[in-house]
Amino acid sequence: MHLTIPFFFALYASVFVSAQQYAGDVIKNSLPTVAGAEVAFFKIKAPNGQSNLTLINYYSHGRNGKRIVESNIQRAVIAVHGLNRDPWTYETELLQAISRVTDPNITTDSVALMAPYFTNENDKNRGFPFSNGQSTTNALVWSDDQWLGGANNIYPTSYTNISNYYVLDQLVQYFDNPAMFPNMKQIVIAGHSAGAQTVQRYVILGPKLATRSPVVYWIGNPASYGWLSTTRPASTADRPTLPIASCPTYDVYTDGFTNFTGAPYFMNYGASLVEQGRPALLANYNSKQKAYARATHDLGDESMTCGTNTTGLNRNTRFFNFIKAFPASCPDPAGTACDTIDLVSASHNAGQMFNSSAGLARLFTDNFYGGHNRAFDYGYPREQAGDDPYPDPSQDDSSSGL
Repeated sequence: MHLTIPFFFALYASVFVSAQQYAGDVIKNSLPTVAGAEVAFFKIKAPNGQSNLTLINYYSHGRNGKRIVESNIQRAVIAVHGLNRDPWTYETELLQAISRVTDPNITTDSVALMAPYFTNENDKNRGFPFSNGQSTTNALVWSDDQWLGGANNIYPTSYTNISNYYVLDQLVQYFDNPAMFPNMKQIVIAGHSAGAQTVQRYVILGPKLATRSPVVYWIGNPASYGWLSTTRPASTADRPTLPIASCPTYDVYTDGFTNFTGAPYFMNYGASLVEQGRPALLANYNSKQKAYARATHDLGDESMTCGTNTTGLNRNTRFFNFIKAFPASCPDPAGTACDTIDLVSASHNAGQMFNSSAGLARLFTDNFYGGHNRAFDYGYPREQAGDDPYPDPSQDDSSSGL
């Protein structure tokens, strides 16, 4: 039997939301089975108070194969899938990774693992029922890949004004609820590839939620970044870029933040912050703790717009151009706003990243006990000066100077 006890959280000063474990509608689907997890249905409340909206996701069990005991949970890891919309893969890879952690206290009894499912029209009759040209349930569905940028849902048609970023807000609030998770010490929102594009823009646009639990945003190998100024890096021999003169739309959202509320995204989430200008966006971004993860063998592209290429012609160049333009920082290593940058010997593969030493640290062990401990940045020699906000004192002079 599904639990239906409501739990409420303050999202903003005047809006209350509820994200209830197993309280959403049960959505008929034919999704893959993941050992150690289940397909769970969370109730999501819309900004206007409508509550008959359901998020489909994968949610881990404890080691006994049963649902978790919330009071035992000290950490939550929410992994946003990539362009293939395969949360079952991400849930599986999280489960594989946590099994490699050597601390005997860090297990699926103490860490909740979630992979939300941001469905689109191509998931009909697999992820959710669809007939006569309509979705027939209250499952949240987005158009094409617009969930990547936080656009509003298209189904259910009874309410089409909810960004998946708003959904992420509610998931954070859910795990931060002391009545349900009294021992929560850390919440991690992780994204790889297209999921990392989602998370990076969510960090820019999302409000700094007044959580008691620190929140860290793991950003692994995105193809593009929401750029926080109207300038773009100059092209150099080792880091070529497309001139902005060759791309009149270089700053249109999601590459930049012009035309934010226009086609095709018609954004309302974060619109008031965007209206305040790039300094406000940058300040919001810098107020949050990011864990950047960069695969050193990932030199691919997958750019979808010419605007992406104005920041670099592949994922590697774009990453280092972004870090140079908007440096990560660690002003207080004992605090909760210390960025990290890990260089991982891996390809463009979420499983490799999760299972690396750096991945295990950022996803599972950093601050597990609430003492703000974290591993030094991984990967030496460094690619360039300034990409090591939390350097290992024994290796911090090893920058290649590129």
